[in-house]
Order: sequence, then structure tokens, then C-alpha cells
Amino acid sequence: MMNINRIFILVAAFAVVTVMIGCGSLETYGGKISSRNMTAIKDIVMHPQDYTDKTVTVRGTIRLVCETGCWFNLEDKGATIYTDLGPSGFAIPQKVGRNATVEGKISIESGKLTLTGKAVEIR
Repeated sequence: MMNINRIFILVAAFAVVTVMIGCGSLETYGGKISSRNMTAIKDIVMHPQDYTDKTVTVRGTIRLVCETGCWFNLEDKGATIYTDLGPSGFAIPQKVGRNATVEGKISIESGKLTLTGKAVEIR
């Protein structure tokens, strides 16, 4: 009986450690993020002309993902940017509420501020 209890404790401890490690795992989509110099989403939203046609790296929380994962809204400190992955040929799974880092190019398409994502990391 003593061995069964020890085995159970070891298995339970292993499961807890596995879950804890998995919760901090990094999921990557598209290419690799080449720059860790973050631009605030709020700065882009307030001054889009300063960022148009430039590549930026932003970080925020995923607030809305399309059904197929080809676009999502990324929010940080009350500012939101529409992130389009379709032109880059990849999508993300439904990860609303998760933190993400995105690298991509800023544009204004049909009057809409857009970040065309080239790489996405989700935690």
C-alpha cells in the first residue's frame, strides 16, 4: 500500500509540473519576430502617419479572432489595432484573452488602420 501512495504522489507531482511548464509555453505562427523593440499600440493609433509602411513589433491581448483565425484585434492599454494575417498566408487558433507579440507592417486600407502580421507569438 505504501508503494502505491508513493507512485500516486510522484505521478501527481509530475502532472502539476507539466501543467505549470505548459502554461508558460510559447506558440509561434508565421515567421520569426526579428525585433524586440516594442512600439505601443496607442502610439500607432494616435499617430498612424508616423508608422505607415513601417515594420513594427507590438504586444497586447487578443480581444477578438475571426472564425478562421486570419485576423484578430490586439489591445493594449485601451488602444486596439486590427491585425490581418491573410496576406501573409497563415492563421492563428482561437486565443481570445491570451497575450501576443506581433511583428508586421502598418498600413491604412480603405480608411482602416491595419497591422499586416508577418509573425505572431502567443503566450
